[in-house]
Formats: sequence, structure tokens, C-alpha cells
Amino acid sequence: SLGGSRHWLQVFPLSVPEGSYPVWEDFINKAGKLQSQLRTTVVAAAAFLDAFQKVADMATNTRGGTREIGSALTRMCMRHRSIEAKLRQFSSALIDCLINPLQEQMEEWKKVANQLDKDHAKEYKKARQEIKKKSSDTLKLQKKAKKGRGDIQPQLDSALQDVNDKYLLLEETEKQAVRKALI
Repeated sequence: SLGGSRHWLQVFPLSVPEGSYPVWEDFINKAGKLQSQLRTTVVAAAAFLDAFQKVADMATNTRGGTREIGSALTRMCMRHRSIEAKLRQFSSALIDCLINPLQEQMEEWKKVANQLDKDHAKEYKKARQEIKKKSSDTLKLQKKAKKGRGDIQPQLDSALQDVNDKYLLLEETEKQAVRKALI
């Protein structure tokens, strides 16, 4: 049952990958349509049962065997009122315990995803700038080494290693960003 004091997201907390947003949005949309139809059905059922009760009351207020039929119709109407109440309860639970909490969770997921994107873009830009600077420094050292300065070679080797390390760091940063997005 969807009813009770807790909504289903408290019972089944979700971690949703970014690519599944359209599926969840479709689910929320369909749940909203179901809830709307249930609400319409409840209103129609209530109107029908009101009219049905008038027929039962009319039959009960007559003489003879029709009075018994009126009593039976009244009992039948009362049973159907309990079905109407259950439909009303289900409709309310659907909106209060599923649709609204899930919409709130979707907004939270989007905020987290946007923040992850911003953080990733910032880290990526910083790493690229560091690589660009190290590459530029390495090119300058390579030009000096070509001009015949042999004492530059250890410095050049170190600079080339730094550039390589920065590329490896960038690759690791990208892997971590993917892991964060999937968790």
C-alpha cells in the first residue's frame, strides 16, 4: 500500500544515474494521469451512488415487497461507498506518497547532477591549463636543447615527465568524474 505516514522514497531510497531522468519523468507523468483519472472516477462514483441511494430510498419508502428491495439496494450502496472511499484513499496516497516526493527527489537529483557538472568543468579546465603551461615550458626547453645547450637535457626530461604526469592526472580526474556521476 502507498498509504501511511511514510512515502515510498523513505522506504526505498534511490540513486539514479543521469541518463534515467526521462524514464522517471515519464513514470511521474503516467502516475499523475492515473491519479487524475482515479480522482475523476471517484467523483463519478460518488454521483452515481448518490443517485443510486435516492432510488433505494424511494423503494424503501413504498409498501409491500418493494420495501425489502429498497433495503437490499441501500446495503449494496453502502458496500460500494466503501469502495469509493478506498479509491479516494488510493488517489490521495498516490499523489502524497509517490508523485510529489518523487518530483522533489527529481529536483534534488538535477541539482546534484548540475553541481557535479560544474565541479567537473572547473577541475577539467584547471588541469588543461596546467598541461598547456607545462607543454609551453617544455617547448621552450626543447628549443634551447636544439641550440646545443646540453645542460638543459635533465631539465627537459623532467618537464616532459611533468607533462606526461599532468595528462595521467587529467585522465584519472576524468575517471573519477565518471564514477561520481554513476554513484
